[in-house]
Amino acid sequence: MINKVLFDGIPKDAVSDLKKPNYESIIKSTIQHSDAVIIASENVSPSLTKFIESSGKPFLPFVPKEKFAEAYTNFYKNTVL
Repeated sequence: MINKVLFDGIPKDAVSDLKKPNYESIIKSTIQHSDAVIIASENVSPSLTKFIESSGKPFLPFVPKEKFAEAYTNFYKNTVL
């Protein structure tokens, strides 16, 4: 997988997590290249949760679907933008 990404001219250090192409490494790479993170599942592994919290990115913890419209809107308007 990493060779396919490098083919597009992306620097090696930007995709170093993809050396082991599994779900968690792909998500970690995505987080590193994001401005903010929304945790949209209550079933996120503890190691991934710790990575998100230590990333320095603003993040919205899991919010049940009955309440997420308001929470997402507030997060975008007050934290991301």
